[in-house]
Parts: sequence; structure tokens; C-alpha cells
Amino acid sequence: MTELIDDEDVLPKISPTARWRAMALTAMQFAPPAISIGCAILAGYFMYRGANQKPPADVAALAVSILRSGDASPEMRDWAAEALGIQTDIRMPAKFVQQ
Repeated sequence: MTELIDDEDVLPKISPTARWRAMALTAMQFAPPAISIGCAILAGYFMYRGANQKPPADVAALAVSILRSGDASPEMRDWAAEALGIQTDIRMPAKFVQQ
């Protein structure tokens, strides 16, 4: 028949220090990528919120009045266009402007 084997003979006894060291090494391998992914997700979230946030009503009204004004400086017009989210650096062909 088969002989019973003691557990001490099959599995080596691991000391608590070695167990903690193995856990620490595993944590050191997986923590940096997890932190990097978490930071990238947060950065993307805040960029999305900032890009899709509408300007306050008083800022929008000021920007529209600057754009309608004939004597506003180019810097003020640039600020107003940026505040409203208007892209002014896109060139249009002349045939579209004439229509």
C-alpha cells in the first residue's frame, strides 16, 4: 500500500520574512504600471473636462462684444475667439469666402 507522507517532507516551510519579501517584490512589479495607468486616466479626464467646459455667460458676452466692436485690438480679438472656442488659424479657399 501507499505510505503516508508528512506535510513537512512535501512542502518546505516558508518563513514570514520570506513571505513578506515575496509580497513586496510582487507589489514593486505591479504598482508602478498601475499608478501610471491611473495617472493617465485622471489626466485624460481633466483634459476632457477642461476642453468641453463652456465659458461663463459673462465671458461669452464680453467676447461677442469684442468681436462685434470695430476698434478692438488684434490681441483682444484673438482672446475673444479663443474664449469662444473659434479656430481662426484655419485657412479657407477663396471660393468659399466669396459664397
